[in-house]
Amino acid sequence: MDERGSISLVGVGILAVIGMAVVLLGQLGAETVHRARAAAVADVVALAAAADPHAAPRVAAANRATLVSARREVFEPGLFQTEVTVRRDGSVATARAEFRPRGWWQCQSLSAGDPVHFAACPQTPVG
Repeated sequence: MDERGSISLVGVGILAVIGMAVVLLGQLGAETVHRARAAAVADVVALAAAADPHAAPRVAAANRATLVSARREVFEPGLFQTEVTVRRDGSVATARAEFRPRGWWQCQSLSAGDPVHFAACPQTPVG
């Protein structure tokens, strides 16, 4: 039996497996990059939305992303918390941010001798 060509077939098979592994690793690397970019955009959009809720769609669009959802809550006087979800390059990411406008502490005054309760701050423009 003649086995002179069998080593060539084994070599081609090994090269095919290595080629497929390289392609797979490239795809996984690209997916990781897409997820990281989506997470970075979500962070930026969350920070923008904490300061100005109307800025979130504009900031997302400027970073080639789509704003999927945005939620902004006021937890205490002078503290805004936001949570946004964005989609970029097929990846979805969620981020949270907090924002305290400058001067928020100036309106805190003890009310009726209660050392824990603070009076509510009047509405001030953010900017």
